[in-house]
Amino acid sequence: MSHRFVRVVAVIAATTGTACLAQAAPVAAAPAGQVAVSAEDLAALRAQLQALQERLAQLEAVQAEQRTEQIAINTELQESVDRGSDNLARTIGESAASGWVSRWQWRGDLRVRNDTIQQEFNPVDRNRGRFRLRAGAMVRVNDDTRVEVQFATGEGGDARSSNQTFTDANSRKALDLDLAYVEWSPTDSLKVTAGKMRYPWVRTQSYFFDNDVNPEGVAVAWQQGATGLFGSAFYTGLAERATAADSGMVGAQFGWRDARSDGSRRSLALAYYDHRAVQGYNPFQGASASSAGFGPYGNTTTTSLGTCRRAVVSGNGAVSPCLANDYDILELSGEQQFTLGGRPLMLFANVARNLKADFGVTAGVPAQSVPAGLDTAFAFGFNYGRADAMIPGSWEFGYLYQSIEKDALFGQWIDSDFASGATDGRGSAVRGVWQVGRSWRFNVTYMSNETNLDVPAAITVPPGSSGKGRGYDRLQVDLNWTY
Repeated sequence: MSHRFVRVVAVIAATTGTACLAQAAPVAAAPAGQVAVSAEDLAALRAQLQALQERLAQLEAVQAEQRTEQIAINTELQESVDRGSDNLARTIGESAASGWVSRWQWRGDLRVRNDTIQQEFNPVDRNRGRFRLRAGAMVRVNDDTRVEVQFATGEGGDARSSNQTFTDANSRKALDLDLAYVEWSPTDSLKVTAGKMRYPWVRTQSYFFDNDVNPEGVAVAWQQGATGLFGSAFYTGLAERATAADSGMVGAQFGWRDARSDGSRRSLALAYYDHRAVQGYNPFQGASASSAGFGPYGNTTTTSLGTCRRAVVSGNGAVSPCLANDYDILELSGEQQFTLGGRPLMLFANVARNLKADFGVTAGVPAQSVPAGLDTAFAFGFNYGRADAMIPGSWEFGYLYQSIEKDALFGQWIDSDFASGATDGRGSAVRGVWQVGRSWRFNVTYMSNETNLDVPAAITVPPGSSGKGRGYDRLQVDLNWTY
């Protein structure tokens, strides 16, 4: 009997049922040309069908058992997850109750910028996309001590900028340590800070100090209260040397502030910044006037062996540029805020003088000589309105005029954008801010400056031009999100 016939009969049997086969009439003789099916064949088919049905019943029983086991396993897993969630919730609750979670405050911001620079005598204008990311956290160690850590993007560890430029074929960008300090407040009036900190002295909105610089050292600050007298003393390191004096800055500030219930306030402060072991040294980032684009940022340098210390003289007698002047700077600053047209108007002013800008440089080319006494800087301006991160549609507008003679301020502190980020410049800056949404704002800053006021740039200039008063225009368009 063929296998095809067996399969056909099995299908028929499965459809009609075994009972029907058992009650079938005796098989008649098959017509001519067809194969007769005997009773023995039918019996064999019924036996095979019975065996298949028994096997099917066994498989169904096994599957049912497996389903039961899987349900038990799933139930056990779910109970385990539930227990873990309960334990985690209980742990967090206990931690929160003990204050561990409540002590942490996470913060940061992301800024995307388009930066356009036009500088006189440069063959092309510069336009670049940039971004800045800062992320950090502050934890309260106990009732009077807190620690803050922050990371920020940057290029080459530049102390005056945490921007990253869209360049280098989509390379990965560095994220560097930006803040790491401890702050101890034994009383409401006294605060001691150590580490890489935010500025420990009060500043105005001038460009005397770059907002991205975070001094490294120790500071003590005191205030009488929300109004009244305040003061601070601080030390920050600039360059540590194994075989020569360390460069640093010791300073102090003393002032008075007043704040009233109508929103008006005023302040006046006098500060002194005594830079140590900077004259005759090169306390620049990278320790060279030409390293990675870092340098004296406009301050007068010399290669005279009579001024430069051995720390900047190599074994073969070559001399790296060193600072020709010391920088002991006295600064007076003030602010006055009141309401105008229902909005706050802030007026501010700074004036500073370097008491040690005594040395000049005589160059072979008279135009490149630097006279002594380039020691004064001043700034003034206003800010109207206030862009509040929690109030979409709020806005503010500001203006500043600033002038910095070549050796009036220590170049490592000054703003990196205004007047090409160097001393020996002056000009205006106009700024506007619009709060697009909660924690999302739009900024525009335009700077119209002049550089190389006292000493011309060491570049080729057109005939008839002295190279002084070199025009510098800069437009920055920002989108900034805080979190």
